[in-house]
Amino acid sequence: MKTFVRLIRRYVLLAVGLSLLLITLALALIVWIGVRFGLVWQERFFYSYGEIADHLQQDDAGKFSFTDKDADYWLHGYEWAMVLDDDGRVIWQYRLPEELDRAYTAPEIAAFSRWYLADYPVFCQVRDYGLLVLGTPKDSLWKYNFWTYPDLIEWVFYRGTTLMAGVLVLILVLCLVFSWRGAKSLGVVADGLDALAEGQTVNLAAKGFAGELAEKLNRTSAQIQRRNEIIQQRDNARTQWIAGVSHDIRTPLSLILGWAEQLRRDPALPEPARQKAGGIQAQSEKIRALVEDLNLTSKLQYGAQPLRREPVHAGPLLRKLVADFCNGPLTDRCQVELEVDPPAETASLQADTALLARAFENILGNSVRHNPGPVCCTVTAVIQDQQLRVTLTDDGGGYPPAVLAALQGEDTEENAPHILGLHVVEQILQAHGGSAAFSQNVPHGSKVLLVLPVSQ
Repeated sequence: MKTFVRLIRRYVLLAVGLSLLLITLALALIVWIGVRFGLVWQERFFYSYGEIADHLQQDDAGKFSFTDKDADYWLHGYEWAMVLDDDGRVIWQYRLPEELDRAYTAPEIAAFSRWYLADYPVFCQVRDYGLLVLGTPKDSLWKYNFWTYPDLIEWVFYRGTTLMAGVLVLILVLCLVFSWRGAKSLGVVADGLDALAEGQTVNLAAKGFAGELAEKLNRTSAQIQRRNEIIQQRDNARTQWIAGVSHDIRTPLSLILGWAEQLRRDPALPEPARQKAGGIQAQSEKIRALVEDLNLTSKLQYGAQPLRREPVHAGPLLRKLVADFCNGPLTDRCQVELEVDPPAETASLQADTALLARAFENILGNSVRHNPGPVCCTVTAVIQDQQLRVTLTDDGGGYPPAVLAALQGEDTEENAPHILGLHVVEQILQAHGGSAAFSQNVPHGSKVLLVLPVSQ
């Protein structure tokens, strides 16, 4: 979060910096315009009207004259000049037009002192000798509440539009450049996030606008990689440990099974002893099945179990799987019926027959072992939506609620039920790109739906 706050702060500071830069450029332009037209003023008028008024003098005889230079020198650029006394009469003039050579009333003086006199822009200065009025050429100045040059107004209206368009283009270009650079940096970070989400190692160049984000992403990638290596080492150790324990158990378990089989069939032993030997054999078979399931689920979970897929047809495969189970030791406690829909008979699958046989053995064996009496199992297969849907049902007591909740992924209590064999079924179907769903059969019993993709 702090990184994004700093990123936003950079954007804000960048915007403020651009604004200050543009304001500075605007002020510089104003100063340049002022200097430029100040030079124009100096070229047109040598002296300001204040300086002219200060150098104009009246002697004791009432005669006016300029100090140092003549009137043409001081009044360079001005059209005419005159001095009015307190009564508004002209007491001195310089090239004054005839229509202006007259007496002026106070309202007339108040009017032209601010703006124009007969369309002549005028400037007035009050001195001891009277009111000095300097007239500039007509149309040389715009003089209302402010005054300026017509050239400046023309320049603002015509060339100023071009200037404003240039400033806007400059702003647009700067925004596009910085936005493109920022988007490019953020695009690199986004690509890194995509790669990180796909499990790839990320090593971005920590520079540019989003350099800090890239650096944090690199550190995150390195941490994830280290954790993945630790997890992989732990999973490998777990898989090897389970495989080693399974291997070490097989030899003594095989001896126990062999001896129990011999004792169960020994006619010299009394019947109770032979029954106990049969119980030892049955429990040893359960232990062997649990060890095999534990080893298989570990391999499937961590990808250590290779899939030996081969093209098979669904009908012959299902008959073989059912026949293999019926030839097993649990056949005397169950009856298995197989129903294959004609379209499913020739459906092509890419399957590991050994793993699918294990899945069928676990499902049907679970139905037989967890029901006290003989149980009838039904296997049906149909094709739906380019998928082979195999349903296995029995007429037993069904799944206990805790087992069904665990199979459906619901939270269970601390004493979770044992579902390792059925969990192996889920893993086998997922390895084939399919799924397994467990539910209760109606009106009674358990139901398992296996879904396998059909090859085109």
